[in-house]
Amino acid sequence: MASRTGWAQRWRERRRVQIDGIEGDAVPSRFRPEHQGRFSRGWWGLLRTILAVLLALTGALAMVAGISLQWLQDSVVDRDGFAKVSEELAADQSLQEELVATALDNASRSVQQQDLGGIPFGGSILDIVDQRVASGIQEYAGTEQYTDDWNQVVLTTHELNLENAGEGEGQGAPEDLEIGTGPVVDSIEHHIEDRIGFGVDLDLRSQESLGGADGIVVVGDSHTGPTFDTIVDATRAAPYLLWGGVVAMGLALLLGRHREWAVAAAGAGLIVGVLYARSQADSLTTSVTSSPNLQDVGRTVVERIFEILLTGLDQALTPYLWAGVAALVVGLIAAAARTLWHWGADDGWEDAHTPGDGRRRRVVEV
Repeated sequence: MASRTGWAQRWRERRRVQIDGIEGDAVPSRFRPEHQGRFSRGWWGLLRTILAVLLALTGALAMVAGISLQWLQDSVVDRDGFAKVSEELAADQSLQEELVATALDNASRSVQQQDLGGIPFGGSILDIVDQRVASGIQEYAGTEQYTDDWNQVVLTTHELNLENAGEGEGQGAPEDLEIGTGPVVDSIEHHIEDRIGFGVDLDLRSQESLGGADGIVVVGDSHTGPTFDTIVDATRAAPYLLWGGVVAMGLALLLGRHREWAVAAAGAGLIVGVLYARSQADSLTTSVTSSPNLQDVGRTVVERIFEILLTGLDQALTPYLWAGVAALVVGLIAAAARTLWHWGADDGWEDAHTPGDGRRRRVVEV
């Protein structure tokens, strides 16, 4: 029993770390009690850092998703928000030129089909008619009625595609994109008939490029219905994603031992989230505008609407993209600085314990 007690006492003495007076053959530092405690704290700190990184990354992605969905709710799903598109459509000069060219071509064919009592339709008469048609459309494009008609076009298009979207099976959005061009076509037809005179009765709605009999251009094979249903359903979760992401990033900063890694992860999440949202918007635009059934004015209107919406999305997300870049850079710089500082501290500890020195000194880690 005495020998066993003496062995335990000697073992404890070898484990004990003295501030001064330990000989060069002292036990390795990894067996010292305070170093074992530091080892445990290191693993716990690493676990905290990993959890903080995951929380920050997930929170940043959720926040970008919430911001994107809230923008969709305000600018696309909401009727009044979508109506703002009409102001830019009415002021678009390229759209006016496309509309004039298409309407002129269709109106000329319609006029040539009129019964003029045996008078041959061609030559100078055709030139006069074309001039009056063009001037009538241009005059119409400069009136308040033109702006009001485009506003009605936008609202009708919103009603056709989004009014019943996301309401479950049997309801939902139509399978393909539908554009209500009727108000503009009717006004063009009225102005052309007034300008030409001599009792011409046009029927521009018979032209499929201007919307057909019901004044609705259907973009075949665009398959926008399921996308609109998903958007409407997803926008309901926008506030939860936004504030849930903010809370997750706040917890990451509180939990993480090395918070610079949490900051860098949040920045990376913002960048990835913004780029992914933009790529999805581009994919939807491409799928719609690549339809072979989209032609003439219908194509111009659709391309312009998506261009306006994509510009608005960029304006909403760009600040978060740059915030992500800044957070990523700051976090990585801080992490690199901490790593270099620790390497310098380790080198200083080794220099303080040279082999020829019979004593060891305590190194205080900051």
